[in-house]
Amino acid sequence: MLVKDETKYCWCEDEVAGELQDSIKDAILDYIDNEYNYGDFDSLIREELLQTTIEIGHPYRYVPEIDGERVIWNVCDYDLDDEIEEWSDDYMKNVKNEHIDELSDELSKVFRAWEKRHGYENRAYVVMETKPYRIGDYIDK
Repeated sequence: MLVKDETKYCWCEDEVAGELQDSIKDAILDYIDNEYNYGDFDSLIREELLQTTIEIGHPYRYVPEIDGERVIWNVCDYDLDDEIEEWSDDYMKNVKNEHIDELSDELSKVFRAWEKRHGYENRAYVVMETKPYRIGDYIDK
């Protein structure tokens, strides 16, 4: 599941997004100073720079959710020993929805903790909606 981080900001141009910043102003400064020099601000006069607008948005990050129903299917379809399978027709066939939700929540928490403990978190992010900001509103004139 993608989760919006409203505490961070980053600039976007075409399909490129800047590094995560703590404020709109920091995102604007990152845009101006970034190593790829998007916007070629060195060639702009100061007034043009201050009138320029850039797109800034909040990043979305992936937060894993484990599907309890899928785990149950996996256990029944792949983990059940052949020797007992024919006598297990009713095994896990009447699990209540609230119990599946409970399993999903608990497995998701365990997975996220494991992922974080070993440094496997997905650090990628995507910006899905942006707003234009005028540089002059955030940069000292």
